[in-house]
Amino acid sequence: MGMENNLRKNNSIMKKMIFPLIIVMLIQTSLFCATILWGGTIKKLNDNSFDILNERVINRKNYIQNEMLQRWSNTSETEATINSSVKKVLNEKNALIEDVGNNEEINKDIIKSISNDLIYLLRKNSVTGAFIILSDKNINDKSIDSKGEISRTGLYIRDLDPKFNPNDNSDLLIERGSSDIARSFGISMDSYWEPKFSFKSENEQDGDDFFYKPFRAAIDNPNVSSSNLGYWGSKFLLTNAGDRLMTYTVPLIYEDGTVYGVLGIDLSVNYLRELLPYSEINGNKKGNYILGVDRNNDMAFENVISNGYSLKEKFWDGLHSNLEQKESYKNIYKIKNKDNECGNGNIYASVQYLDLYNSNTPFENERWALLGIIEEKSLLSFSKRVEKLVIISIAISLLIGLIGIYIASRLFTKPIVLLANKVRNSNPSKPVNLDKINISEIDELSSAIELLSANVADSSSKLSQIIEMVDMPIGAFELYKNAENVFCTKEFFSVFTTEIKFEEYGYMEKNKFLKKLRGLDKYLQESYETENTYIYKFESKDKKLKWIRMNIFEDELKVLGVVVDVTKEFIEKRKIEYERDFDILTNLLNRRAFHSQIQEKFKNKDELKIAAFIMWDLDNLKYINDTYGHDAGDEYIRCAADILKKFISWNGIVSRLSGDEFYVFIYGYESKDSIRDIINSVKKQMNNTLLKLHDGTEFKIRASAGISWYPDDSTNYDELMRYADFAMYQIKNTIKGEVSEFDINIYNKDSFLLSNREELNKLIDGQLVEYAFQPIVDCKGKVFAYEALMRPKIKTFSSPIDVIRLARSQSKLYQIERITWFKALKSFKKYKEKFGDCKLFLNSIPNNNLSKVDFEEIEDLYGEYLNRVVLEITENDKINEDFIEKKKAYIDHWNIEIALDDFGTGYNGDAVLLYIMPDYVKIDMSIVRGIDKDENRQKILKNLISYSNERNIKVIAEGVETKGEMETLINLGVDYMQGYYISKPSFIPEDISDKIKKELKICHENRNDVV
Repeated sequence: MGMENNLRKNNSIMKKMIFPLIIVMLIQTSLFCATILWGGTIKKLNDNSFDILNERVINRKNYIQNEMLQRWSNTSETEATINSSVKKVLNEKNALIEDVGNNEEINKDIIKSISNDLIYLLRKNSVTGAFIILSDKNINDKSIDSKGEISRTGLYIRDLDPKFNPNDNSDLLIERGSSDIARSFGISMDSYWEPKFSFKSENEQDGDDFFYKPFRAAIDNPNVSSSNLGYWGSKFLLTNAGDRLMTYTVPLIYEDGTVYGVLGIDLSVNYLRELLPYSEINGNKKGNYILGVDRNNDMAFENVISNGYSLKEKFWDGLHSNLEQKESYKNIYKIKNKDNECGNGNIYASVQYLDLYNSNTPFENERWALLGIIEEKSLLSFSKRVEKLVIISIAISLLIGLIGIYIASRLFTKPIVLLANKVRNSNPSKPVNLDKINISEIDELSSAIELLSANVADSSSKLSQIIEMVDMPIGAFELYKNAENVFCTKEFFSVFTTEIKFEEYGYMEKNKFLKKLRGLDKYLQESYETENTYIYKFESKDKKLKWIRMNIFEDELKVLGVVVDVTKEFIEKRKIEYERDFDILTNLLNRRAFHSQIQEKFKNKDELKIAAFIMWDLDNLKYINDTYGHDAGDEYIRCAADILKKFISWNGIVSRLSGDEFYVFIYGYESKDSIRDIINSVKKQMNNTLLKLHDGTEFKIRASAGISWYPDDSTNYDELMRYADFAMYQIKNTIKGEVSEFDINIYNKDSFLLSNREELNKLIDGQLVEYAFQPIVDCKGKVFAYEALMRPKIKTFSSPIDVIRLARSQSKLYQIERITWFKALKSFKKYKEKFGDCKLFLNSIPNNNLSKVDFEEIEDLYGEYLNRVVLEITENDKINEDFIEKKKAYIDHWNIEIALDDFGTGYNGDAVLLYIMPDYVKIDMSIVRGIDKDENRQKILKNLISYSNERNIKVIAEGVETKGEMETLINLGVDYMQGYYISKPSFIPEDISDKIKKELKICHENRNDVV
């Protein structure tokens, strides 16, 4: 009691425990607060909320934009049909386009003829209304009535539910137009029906912009296509009491450029709201979608459509949304309140602009955007809740910690007091037996007191007690070299096996112990043996494996050993090694393990003998993934892998490289034919294998393969792999599904095609070419035309031939054809003063045509220059008649002439000349070169000139490099010449030198005297 009172009085242990623990707890709490509250975690949660809002609004924006551009505004077909109908009516009435809008009879006939087209547009585009308004150019004319309004003839049909399409017109209403139309087509007239459209003057009311703006834009921009004059309107009111309608209108332009009306569609508020489900913004349905227009680029949006949780009473007037200029986050802005100030409870808007207008078009400054709006308390509710919970948990933790520290301190000191009392009251003459208090330091002190008092403690008993306290299979022995007995713990021999139980433990004879230990040597794994560490492997009757590790510690007096069951550790290690070396999907070696094994084989090249490196590439995997899903694709890969595993039994190493590519290395054979038989056997099995997909579809396994041979092709692993890949690439691009062997001759010729794929993509994407222009002159020295010659800007391509060759192998000749047309014509337009009235010879790939859209764009941009273009068709490619016929259609429309290039070197020779019937024939330089010294070449050229003159075909000799060639060509009667002797190509068109002009003039005057 005296000690306990002393402890209470001094309280030294309590002080030494409580204060350090409190300090540590406070430090931990501070670190936790700093990490969670100020370490960026809350900011990251807020950023995630902003990102999610952006992502949802972007997805909805993309959908709305796609509908606006691809469906609702797709009026080109109807425009063309209406123009045809107008032309037909004018021809029947013997009227002019200027009569449209002025002559009521003509107006009625036009409206009647296009009524079905307007209904078709309404149905096809899934809109709530379609209309046409006819007018002459004087949109502010004298037809203003007593109300100050202008009347215009037209037709306006509405469908309030575009999703419902009956077989008749019972769901349609006529808003504007003749009652005769309603009777003819069985369409009801709306209660707001009027026979004509009525407008205020052009600058008087914004609600009529849907008519005036596209009409005025077409008049002011006569060279711009109607598709670039379309206008999205937001202020149209069918009636003063009705909702505003969103409209899209395009001007109607006659074939001579006369603007005679507008064609348009409308979209009702209710219909658009169905496409803006505000519930997707936030789970509590407190979001809002607004489709708006920023007309001044000042973040002040005119609200066109709004759908969702209403906040307008507090933050905006319902018609406009004013946002701060500064971003709060990427594409996210705070909304100002009615006084243009941000309120205490912020509201955020994710602003995603819609790309509705092309650049350099009349309405590009009207920026439409989709706004996803949500209050800050809803958007950031999760992070606020986390922050609150963290603060509460910290406070509770501090309270619990303080209470726990006090209780723990009291519990710690109490057993010490009891232990001290027991020692003080014990009998010194008898051994002390003290109770354990489960405090290691105090228990060690108690044990020391017990050992001292009993003086009989045995060191071995200590060891046994320690081992038995460990909760895992572990055993130990202690062998003194000069003793007859060995001590081993109870679990020492039992650790080694699960089937034989050893009951002997404690002290046993040394010889008996060593005999039993040597009996376990057959389970010793030498591959794992290291100094003083041994691994034993056991297998039970049920095939379960068990690994035991024994560590030996030896000195001059004794040997101490510890055995531990490390089965779990070995299983985990094996699993890690397997996942490191094997592909999880196919259970084949991965790239790293395959490379490692091949490198080991190549260290003993005599063992390889004749070997084959095979690169397999599965066919149709992308089609299966896209059509049936990636699970089916994985099953396709596994099925192919199971077949390729057959190579393993034939001394092969098989690996899945990645995706649909596999490596096989088969070695140790005396002949290639033996390996070929094996490959053919596996390929045959693959061809006969069907994969049954989940829907019952059966799909054939197909793969293309390339083979490189060791040692014939190479003795280097990397080269064999590259050669096999090249062979596979060759067969993949020719006869898919077959096996090809590497050919060094083809490789030397076509490796360029394989290694420069990205360079070609870079050239096409960046249009990294420019065009030089070489003069084509007549025999008197006048420049008649310039040929546009491609010059790649990438050093990899030394000439245009390299570009064409690589593009052909990559099926990208279309892109090269497109670049040639646009860039050459762009330069032609840029240097039009330098070109003067000269023609432009443009090289075309005969078996490639541009799309209709491309041709229309060319006509739109360069229409005035097209009749001066001469299209060179290269004879080196075998000509496809279908492509030529399609190309001729545009050529005839633009009055483009045709030149047959490189005549005399191509596929068809005279047959091509007969089929195409060109305006010009360009003699290849192989005939021109040295013609002044070769009579055979002269005879060939004479015959061609004679044939051409009879058919009014002009002959151009290209590749003229000497004065003698030039004189001979003039004497033989060619019409035009080009070549380095006359003038080299230049990026800015240049005239030929005065020296050459003089020589040409002299040659022409004396041509009859030249022998």
